[in-house]
This record gives sequence, structure tokens and C-alpha cells, in this order.
Amino acid sequence: MSFICLLIYLFLTFIRPQEWVHGILNAPLVDAVSIALLIFLFFERMASKNAGLLRVAQNGLMFGLFLAILMSHVAHTYFQGMIEAFNLFIINIILYFIVLNAINTERKFRIAIWFIVLLILLLVPQGMYQVAHGYGWAGQGLTIDPHNPEVRINWVGIFSDPNDLALTFVMAAGIVLAFIFGKTGIIPRLLSSTMLGYFIYGIFLSNSRGGLVAIMVTVYFYFVRRTRRFILGSIIGGLLAIGLFAIGPSRSAIISSGEASANNRVQLWYQGILMMKANPLFGVGFRMFEADQPQTAHNSFVLAASELGSFGYFFWMALIFSSFRQLSLVQQYDERLRTYATGLQTSLVGFCAAAFFLSRTYVILPYLLFALSGSLFYIAQQRNKELIYRFTLKEARSTFLFGVIVLIVMYVIVKITL
Repeated sequence: MSFICLLIYLFLTFIRPQEWVHGILNAPLVDAVSIALLIFLFFERMASKNAGLLRVAQNGLMFGLFLAILMSHVAHTYFQGMIEAFNLFIINIILYFIVLNAINTERKFRIAIWFIVLLILLLVPQGMYQVAHGYGWAGQGLTIDPHNPEVRINWVGIFSDPNDLALTFVMAAGIVLAFIFGKTGIIPRLLSSTMLGYFIYGIFLSNSRGGLVAIMVTVYFYFVRRTRRFILGSIIGGLLAIGLFAIGPSRSAIISSGEASANNRVQLWYQGILMMKANPLFGVGFRMFEADQPQTAHNSFVLAASELGSFGYFFWMALIFSSFRQLSLVQQYDERLRTYATGLQTSLVGFCAAAFFLSRTYVILPYLLFALSGSLFYIAQQRNKELIYRFTLKEARSTFLFGVIVLIVMYVIVKITL
């Protein structure tokens, strides 16, 4: 029953009927399903031989990030902010653990991943309808950019921002991309090719520059990973990425450091770096970046570093790093799950590319990817007991180095641009 509840939970998360269908408007459906799911999970885990939570490296890192978010306010003795942070981020904690623990078999994983892809696919014809009629399935209007005549599609709730909707399409595109060129049958290839076309079209309709960059990086990374030859993969992936840019949305034509919004974005990055320097350990506080700035950081890495300090930034980077490493191990040791691992890893890279231009540190999508990565690793581990991954001191050092390199790159960009 927990898995059925999970599918309902995912449906409510992506399609969100509770926010637009008459008769159930504002009904606490997500809360009700979450509680039911947790109850079923509790009894199912207690009845199994291995009672307790599925043990993967991300568990401790999630709690570490949660602690860092709370400490970012405790360090400034802002206890009301700590309570608000708890209430806001606990949603991601619950999502992570229910997804991880409800998907504990290969069959459940295959059903869940394709169910998610199909839910996201539904949002593309919704966008097409929105462009044709001026309003979407939920009656929501198009997003109009005051600096550009083009309109942008959106959805409702957490996907009301066109950038978030585009990021969702990127995530799904990374998964189906692996099934087009992976070791699959002709029917999965054809279906995946069709879906990829829809997802790319959805990104174009969103007119999201961050989404465009993310899908370009997603395609590039996939072919480098798929060919396992950097030069060959770079040539194939690079040419396809350039092709996407050439036919991309009109807003892609104004991606430059001299363009007003891009220059403003770099200014915000600089302010974020200054915030971290002033508050190096615990940052300025969860969701406090805009307390001193007119806009958010427009960069998930800078946002994590400035608001959560080095303590929280480490855990956020560790979640990305450990998930990437786990998926690499699954690709290496489990041929049956290799395509799924490649697809998830490609999605994760696509998210990181978008995160470089969007402030998406706390949205649900990365935590869904972390949970799916941990679940897939756990499933592969049940078949191969030699498949082991622990977040050791060596992994911590690698994460630290990875995080420092990202911040150095950000600093260099800021110094060159400003």
C-alpha cells in the first residue's frame, strides 16, 4: 500500500489537482497522503526482516543539511526564523525519505521512474494548450516578460515559475535520453525519442535560458558518458548542444554578460560571496539572502554558501557528489540497471547546470533525484553485496575540493565580469 500511496503523492506533487480542480480546491490532500504513506511504511518496515530506514549515504547528509538550515538562524539567535525554516524544509525531508523507502525493489523503481516521466510529459501539452488559448488547464495565464515580447508557459504551485517548469522538463529529458541510445528495444527507443522531442519543445515554450543551458549540458554530458571517450563524446554532444542553441527560444539570443539581467545576476553572485565571507560558518540564514538584496542569488551554489555558510554548503554539495558517485557505481556493476543509472545521473548533471543560473537550492526536484539515486543504489546493492558506498573521510575531502572549485569558478567569473 505504501507504493500506491507514493504514486498518488507523486501525482499530487506534479499535476496538483488540489490547486485547480473545483471540489477539492485547497484540500490538504498531500498532507493526508503523506501521513497515510508514513503509516504504511512504518508497518511494512516493521514486518520486514530489515526493520528501519533504507540505509544509504544520503540519509546522514540530509539530516546534516537540515541541521545546517536550522543552525543558520540559531547562530543569529533568530529563533522565529528557525521555526519557519523547520516548517518549510521538513517537506523536502519527508519527500526524500518516503520516496527512498517506498521504492525498495527493481519493479517498483521501474514503475515509479516512468510514472514520474509520464506525469511531467502531461505538462507539455498543457503548455501547448496555454500558448494556443492564452490560459492553461488550471486557468492560469501566460508569464509575460516585461523586457521581452515573448510569452512563457507555466504551471501552478511550485511550478508556477517557467524556470521551474523548464527544470522539470530537463530532468525528464535526461532520463529518456538514456533509453534512446542505451541497450533497449526498438519500442522503448521510439517512445523515448518522441518524449524527448516533447520535453525539448516544452523547454522552448518556457523560454527559460537556464533551462536551455541545462538541456545543452545534459545532452553534452550524456554523450561523453555514453561513449566513454571524451573527445568523441564532446564532438557528438557539443554539436547537438549547439544545434539546440541555434533553434532555441528567443531569449537565448540575449545570453551575454553585457545584457542587463545577466550583469545584474553577476552582481548578485558577488553579493552572495561577500555574505559568505562575512558569515563563513553558518551563513546569513535560510531564505535571508533577499533581506539585504532586491532579488535572490540566481545561483543555487552561491545561495547555499551565502545563506547556510560553509557548514550547510558542504552538506548540499555532498548530496550531489554522493548521488553522482552511487550512480557511477551502479553503471559499473549492474548491467540491468545501468540505463536507469545513466539517465538519473544525466538528470542530476542537468539540474546542476541549471542550478548555476537559478536559485533552486531548496526546491523538491534535487531531493527527488537524491532519493531516486539512493533507492537505485540500494536495489543494486541487494543483488551485489560487493557494491558498497560509504561517505568516508576521502569522500568528504573530494566533496570539499569540489565545492571549493565551484566557488573559485564563481569568484573568477565575478572578477572578470565586474
